[in-house]
Amino acid sequence: MTLNASSVPADSPETPSSVRRWEAIAAELRQDIVQGRLTPGQKLPNEATLAERFEVNRHTLRQAVQSLAQEGFVRVVQGSGTYVRELVLDYALQRRTRLSQNLAAAGETADRELLGHELARAGEWARDLGLSATAKVQLLYTRASVRGRPINLATSAYPLPRLAGMAEAMARHGSITKALQSLGVADYTRARSVVSCRLPTVAEADALARPVTQPVLVVRYLNVDGEGQPVEAGRTLFAADAVQLTVEPEPQET
Repeated sequence: MTLNASSVPADSPETPSSVRRWEAIAAELRQDIVQGRLTPGQKLPNEATLAERFEVNRHTLRQAVQSLAQEGFVRVVQGSGTYVRELVLDYALQRRTRLSQNLAAAGETADRELLGHELARAGEWARDLGLSATAKVQLLYTRASVRGRPINLATSAYPLPRLAGMAEAMARHGSITKALQSLGVADYTRARSVVSCRLPTVAEADALARPVTQPVLVVRYLNVDGEGQPVEAGRTLFAADAVQLTVEPEPQET
């Protein structure tokens, strides 16, 4: 049987316009989750309510929900409903602490964006980096997101002139590790991690798409090269509802 345009409902899955429609519905629901309008563990309105909201039939709506389920934003519980999926990642603080490796262990990947950078006085980073307070450092401001949800904000300081060009290298590679490698730091390890907890500022809460009443985990850290020389000092804010920090024994090196 051949279907012509007049025989297919406007939001039928067979029409090109319907593909755009269910994708648009998925995008809108995804944005509701990312922006916190739908929170982890929350049950989505039932099919009838959502179909009425988007003015589509239930089949088109199910396509959108199935897409979100495949992306990991929601989970469908038979006989109960559709729920926003909890995103809780184990982040191991170890000798080699790497964002990509921590997420890979959980079957996830992150998008890391460079929010800004500047040259500034070492100030609060001077002691960790072994510099005078008036010495210059390169500061990077980054944010990492998983499945579209921001999970951390980081401020990182790099000693100059050794690591001049760090901002450009980060923008080019999208990875702190690769950026450092491109500037001659073949490997680095964690010398110290100090963990605390506090409420975020309004700007921090906005960047993490969380309410200001929700605490953040703060990790202040120092990384050194193979010679023990400081190459990176920083502070990372983790969304407390998305990340739990773990400390585990290091695997034996052979």
